[in-house]
Amino acid sequence: MIVDPGSTIPTNCSIFAGGKAKVVTWNQAKQRVGTSNGGVSDLVLKKVSSSASGSYSCECTSVNFTRDLQVIMGSSTPNIIKKHKTIDLKCYFSGWPLPSNVEWYKEQWLVSNVTYKLITNGTKGMYQEQKQTRWNGIETLRSILHLPSGTEDQEGFYTCKAKSNIAGWSSSASYTIQMIYECPLPQSPTVSSSQISASKFSNISLTCLVDTDESGCPEELYWFKNNDQTSLASGGKYNIALKNTHTKCQQEFILTIFNATKNDDEGRNQVLDICHVQVHAFLYKGTYSNCSLKIENVTSSLE
Repeated sequence: MIVDPGSTIPTNCSIFAGGKAKVVTWNQAKQRVGTSNGGVSDLVLKKVSSSASGSYSCECTSVNFTRDLQVIMGSSTPNIIKKHKTIDLKCYFSGWPLPSNVEWYKEQWLVSNVTYKLITNGTKGMYQEQKQTRWNGIETLRSILHLPSGTEDQEGFYTCKAKSNIAGWSSSASYTIQMIYECPLPQSPTVSSSQISASKFSNISLTCLVDTDESGCPEELYWFKNNDQTSLASGGKYNIALKNTHTKCQQEFILTIFNATKNDDEGRNQVLDICHVQVHAFLYKGTYSNCSLKIENVTSSLE
């Protein structure tokens, strides 16, 4: 039998320890008998009922007191998602009665509003399981959300929620875990095309796709022409722009040449522009490493 400590004991019940006043709460009865040290109190009731023959019978039962739900342990937050690595998110709920079910949600942004999408088994390869288990001597309901092979779209906030109730009483608890996708270590830049054909006096755009990471590598990007030691700069003949892509782990580094002429061409199949990245970037594990990336043989020919 589960009761709310603040509710009134029904008139047809009496405490085994003795009589009671006309109005007694379950909490008062518990104090009278003695403090319980677990989820089940040591209160014993006598429920007296009459039969057709006029005899009486007693039914003795233990009483469980309600306890507010709380999350006593969960996965660390923020937590890291690594590319192609699986990970489990965990929540441990305690209280009484334990919830029958736990729901998981992921935060989503729609325009300027935040919404929470319920995660069902199979949603983008995610699955959940739950089991009653003891943790540090406490009876809990453990819920696990299994995330599939790590990808950037898994980044975000995940919340586990549970609710428990009986007549006249309810309690709920939740726990949020922030998951951050860790960009792989930067690789050499790639180019949109190794050779570009264009008409005289047209505009030519050369693009490098550059890997980035949370450490800030690369910190600076430069365009060079042929073997010149001085990097190109925006203004007049050139425009240099850094453009975001659909992923936080890559950017487009674009050089636009205006009104291209033969002088800009320097002949077919000759190196015209080099996307050259050379920085010292702070990488993980507290060490410094040279993040030196270079693209060559980006040529332009005029027709």
